[in-house]
Amino acid sequence: MIPRILIAGVGNVLLQDDGFGPHAIARLQAEYEIPNDVELLDLGTPGLDFVDYLAGRDVLIILDALSSGGEPGEILTFDRERLRAYLPNVRLSAHQPCLQETLSTAETAGVCPPEVLLIGVVGNSFDVNPELGPQTSAAMPQALELIADVLRKYGAEVGRRGEPLPLTSWWSPPAASPR
Repeated sequence: MIPRILIAGVGNVLLQDDGFGPHAIARLQAEYEIPNDVELLDLGTPGLDFVDYLAGRDVLIILDALSSGGEPGEILTFDRERLRAYLPNVRLSAHQPCLQETLSTAETAGVCPPEVLLIGVVGNSFDVNPELGPQTSAAMPQALELIADVLRKYGAEVGRRGEPLPLTSWWSPPAASPR
């Protein structure tokens, strides 16, 4: 049996690269076969209500855009220990206050998953635009495969779909119907 895993995409899809997390969730759903016991959630820009999603989880994987720490398009990972070291001192993400408070509150409440992993892509543009910038877009396939590899490490049977499902997201307009 695989552990209870939550993959949480965080970010504002209206601010270009900041939307990496929600975009990654939509792409995972469309392009990969993910077991039902792995939950994929687009959490947008959560507040402390993020803690509510952590109860009963063994593994939390956070997908987020990073505002520092490397070159645009670079994929960085932070396990729980590295997050503890970095979060108080270096502003990695626009959502850092929420992440820091969420993890601290979850630990205090005894509901923080034993394993926490942040997978982030260093963003370049945070302008008002629902499309990811070129460096973040180019990093997406490698980030998705890294996420799939992490899930496989936990025993989840994850594979690419032979034919991707239509990419649907709440922030994209519906495709026009042919006349």
